[in-house]
Amino acid sequence: MRVLLVEPDYKGNSFQARKMAEEARANPKKRKDDESFWYPPLGLMKLATFHRNRGDYVQFVYGCDKSIFKEADLFSPAILWDRVYIATLFTFHWDTTFRTINFYKDAVGGSNSRIIVGGIMASLMPDQIHRATNIFPVIGVIDSPKKIFLEGDENIDLLPPDYDILDENLYAINDTYYGYTTRGCVKKCSFCGVPDIEPEYIDYINIKPVISQLRDKYGDKPRLKLMDNNVLPSKQLRRIVDDLLELGYGRGQFVNGYPRKARVIDFNQGLDASRITEKTMPLLAKLNIRPMRIAFDRLKDKEIYVRAVELAKDHGVIDFSNYMLYNWRDTPKDLYERLMINIELNEKWRKGKGVRGSAIYSYPMRYAPIKEIDASESSRKRDYSPPILKGQKDFLNEAVWTPKCCRNIEIMKGAAFGAISPTPTLARRTIGKNYEEFIANLYMPSELLRNRNKYEKKKYKKGRAGTGDIEEFRNFVLKRLKKPNKSFPDLYEAIVQNRKAAIKDYLERCSDNEERKWLKFYLDLNNAS
Repeated sequence: MRVLLVEPDYKGNSFQARKMAEEARANPKKRKDDESFWYPPLGLMKLATFHRNRGDYVQFVYGCDKSIFKEADLFSPAILWDRVYIATLFTFHWDTTFRTINFYKDAVGGSNSRIIVGGIMASLMPDQIHRATNIFPVIGVIDSPKKIFLEGDENIDLLPPDYDILDENLYAINDTYYGYTTRGCVKKCSFCGVPDIEPEYIDYINIKPVISQLRDKYGDKPRLKLMDNNVLPSKQLRRIVDDLLELGYGRGQFVNGYPRKARVIDFNQGLDASRITEKTMPLLAKLNIRPMRIAFDRLKDKEIYVRAVELAKDHGVIDFSNYMLYNWRDTPKDLYERLMINIELNEKWRKGKGVRGSAIYSYPMRYAPIKEIDASESSRKRDYSPPILKGQKDFLNEAVWTPKCCRNIEIMKGAAFGAISPTPTLARRTIGKNYEEFIANLYMPSELLRNRNKYEKKKYKKGRAGTGDIEEFRNFVLKRLKKPNKSFPDLYEAIVQNRKAAIKDYLERCSDNEERKWLKFYLDLNNAS
């Protein structure tokens, strides 16, 4: 059987990706760290192992790769591949995924039964995929050959991933292995797709055989990323920790060979703050967890969250990288208060005695609809924002999420590689020294926010003073937010859409000179999308 494995071009830059890989191959010493590369498609990698164990020919491609059609003179032009597996990721990659599926139909002679679509989006939007492509997707984890219409009784999900199919200059596979010690989650959060993808909570998976096989084939790698959705509810947590310690991922344990590198564990999907307790934390503390990821999605969980991070720090955890869902059922004020809690914890820890440099990176993560019930046009785009409240009176203290606000949060994160810095002074400068500055930043033209050294009059460290446009804009927008004038609703609507066309439209009918100045500033600096 000839098997083609396909990961769609989610990043929209397959040409740049190939160029990046070529440059890395030409200069191996300049190759980036794994944390800068793409996460590998584990499902496809396990399918590669499954099919190679059967003696099948397997090839992996990224995006819509025309080169696979060049073999038509060697094989039947009607059917080049017996099987094409296409992985899906997030629902907002709909257009890319749909285009990829249709592209590969010619590779199987138009036979839809030879194309197998699986993964996250396939599990969350199966009906929509079927209506658009006439292909029934595979839902959930592929744990049996019967799910892909083949005979056999092995659990495909427990097979070691085949790292040979991927380009090490594109994917994070140079220093990192990936695996699971549990599947599913005991929670049923409405914003999460895990209950649909992994509905059964499996509280123990023996990871030792897979890691041992990978080490035998590829050597010892220092990092292990565990993709468990919620490991702490497992009644076999002690057994899981013992397995990881036996594999060498405890504190003070190193890879075999030179250079000497510490083995590190990353529970990549995060740990449940409510289950970090005096009972579970001593177990976790045996492992070399870097970073520890703890979600802080709701302000009402403040007490639970603070207790969890303080307990982890007291047990010697140094690096925290904590997720914060926003744009769901929260408000900008809610997110600001959560961010400030982390900033204040970092300040407290820096001043404390005997502290070993523990610090929290805050990672705001934007919500986008994922469920079939709301899998409309909004779930296919990352720029989703809730409907603006009707009759809103206080635009400052009752601010709501809008496309512009969400976009500016993403720009703020860019100052520290997708996070809010753990350095308190830099973090306050990024989000605003107080709530009013934070809200003003959310409405600010993107160019100002992105290039503060150029536009902010207040100097940062020993830098030069900027133009002062940032301070001037804040004064302008806060004045309007606090006491809206007659034209404010039109100005607000133009800004919050984050669309150049909306700003142009309002500029043509705007007579307020102060407003016109800033509307032109948005346009002249190409801030609106």
